[in-house]
Amino acid sequence: MNTRYLLSGILFLAGFISAGALAAPMEAPPLPVIPHATFDITRYGAAGDGKTMDTAAIQKAVDAASAAGGGIVRVPSGKFLTGPFRLTSRINLHLDAGAVILISDDMAHYPMVANRYQDSITVSDAQDVEISGDGTIDGQGAVWWSAFRSNPAITHRPYMIKLANCTRVLVTGVTLQNSPMFHLVPQNCTDVTIRGIHIQAPAKAPNTDGIDPSGWNFLITGCAIDTGDDNIAIKPVATRVPGNKNYLIQDCTFGHGHGCSIGSGTVGGIEDVTVRNCTFDQTDSGIRIKSGRDRGGLLQNITYENLKMTAVKNPIYIIDFYPERTAPKDPATEQPEPVTQRTPINKNIIIRNVTATDCPTAGTIRGVPEMPIDGMTLSNVNLSAETGLKIYHARNIRFEDSKITVQKGKSLIPYDAQVIGLE
Repeated sequence: MNTRYLLSGILFLAGFISAGALAAPMEAPPLPVIPHATFDITRYGAAGDGKTMDTAAIQKAVDAASAAGGGIVRVPSGKFLTGPFRLTSRINLHLDAGAVILISDDMAHYPMVANRYQDSITVSDAQDVEISGDGTIDGQGAVWWSAFRSNPAITHRPYMIKLANCTRVLVTGVTLQNSPMFHLVPQNCTDVTIRGIHIQAPAKAPNTDGIDPSGWNFLITGCAIDTGDDNIAIKPVATRVPGNKNYLIQDCTFGHGHGCSIGSGTVGGIEDVTVRNCTFDQTDSGIRIKSGRDRGGLLQNITYENLKMTAVKNPIYIIDFYPERTAPKDPATEQPEPVTQRTPINKNIIIRNVTATDCPTAGTIRGVPEMPIDGMTLSNVNLSAETGLKIYHARNIRFEDSKITVQKGKSLIPYDAQVIGLE
């Protein structure tokens, strides 16, 4: 038997041994192995003047590196205007300091693929892929945002970077900014490291998620993300073996955006996620899990620890009614529905060593009546807010050495909720 898949199976089964047990610390994912041969895009005709379309030159450099068995595709200092291009296995797209890849904002440069605009930089079914350096990739998204605001039914806007079904991925050092839509999407990928990158877009830029990962074995560390939507959102996806699990998000700073999210949706299951040693400043949400009756699955073994939040609108926002506007204001009016394969199931969530100050509300924990959120421990959690924490349709919610301080009303607002340790 292939030892890779034997190990994967062991790890997959380990998640079911005990619903109350914490997942073992995740080892760092293996990094890509890429030849050192260098292919400078200017040698293939790239002008770097910010006006000439350099798409063909960049693609020629990538293709030459690929034909040679892989290597470093170097982007030197300059402004390189481009339309969509593709990377392949054993390629490191390296941006020197002062290098800027300017993604064209002319929609005519984007062909339609599967009824949507082609993504800007794509990699599919590849191994050993890296994007590195001190340079910047600028999506020049303002035209796209304006078009979306004028017509929300516009054809799906391009992602900045889309990696699909890739193994051994490293994204490090670079700045990503102003994508037309999501910035970095490693979808259904295995062994991914994202470290020390900056992602930024205006706070009101629509759907400009920072990182939207799915797959297995992710390390996201030392990143600064300030965007108009989810800073990070772990996405559901129909994954290969071994499933959608093993995430460590640490030492990150989040500015504007919708927080460190899971969802929307948990179809296929998401498990073994740790978020630690992160700060949130003026973020819409801090801890955020969003699902719904039409997009649920098993979510389990999730740990948030050592987090600091300032002026966050919803420090804790866990809701199984998504979009939130679909939730009745009065939980007493909710009726249970039949349990299906798409019913959200939330188990074994641990929140510890979390401080939130100057917040409008302490947040919301809200399951559905047919499947209450079951098993959550909040330890050394101190929330300071104008209004209290709502907990609806939940069981075994345990507070330990925690405090919620509010300016008005009750600190805890429960309905159909079993809460232990907090009055």
